[in-house]
Amino acid sequence: MNVLIVGGTSGLGHELTKKFAEKGDSVTYTGRKPKDKSFQRFEYLPIDLGTSEQHIGRLVMKLPEIDTFVFAAGYYQEGRIDELSTAQIRQMMEVGGMALMVAMHELLKKQQALGELITITSTSQWTPRQAEPVYNFVKAGEAMFSNAMAEDGRVDKVLVAAPSGMKTAFWNGVERDDLDKMLDPAVVAEEIMKAREDEYRYKEIRILRQPLRVEEVEKR
Repeated sequence: MNVLIVGGTSGLGHELTKKFAEKGDSVTYTGRKPKDKSFQRFEYLPIDLGTSEQHIGRLVMKLPEIDTFVFAAGYYQEGRIDELSTAQIRQMMEVGGMALMVAMHELLKKQQALGELITITSTSQWTPRQAEPVYNFVKAGEAMFSNAMAEDGRVDKVLVAAPSGMKTAFWNGVERDDLDKMLDPAVVAEEIMKAREDEYRYKEIRILRQPLRVEEVEKR
């Protein structure tokens, strides 16, 4: 199978990149810089999601037909809505919103079909947070857009996975007192790989901590 992972150079995205490569899939992953070249089935392509339309369009045209598309891009942003600049708001919308939609636009325009879409969201998908209004908006939007893709008729199956906080570079420069209690991204990746095994058109799961547990929110 040919797998495309957007946001595959760090954290959960990178753990998923390794999982797919280990099972023998051909994986193309994107991000700001490569992290691991130990698998022959990896191909790294740099991409700037801040200008998603131009970059993703060119990326998709270079690729063979994609069977599984994983969207795992994201970064931390903190600030009430009037504390953020319009440029900061726009950047978050580009990376977390436009990039996913443009990627699906380009894939379906080229292929007219996709075997599987896996979208990584967050507990911020459904938990409002005072200092994360734009991140809340983006993660909720990613989930609902992916849900709609399950109704498109050209995407065989859609999995939305919403994990709690993980021990990754996502939190670099952020002061938190619970980093040691966060999830291991390798464990989260394993749970996602398990969740995608059965038959469904759409499935949404939450991967929570203390204790680690997986809750199936919806399946159809």
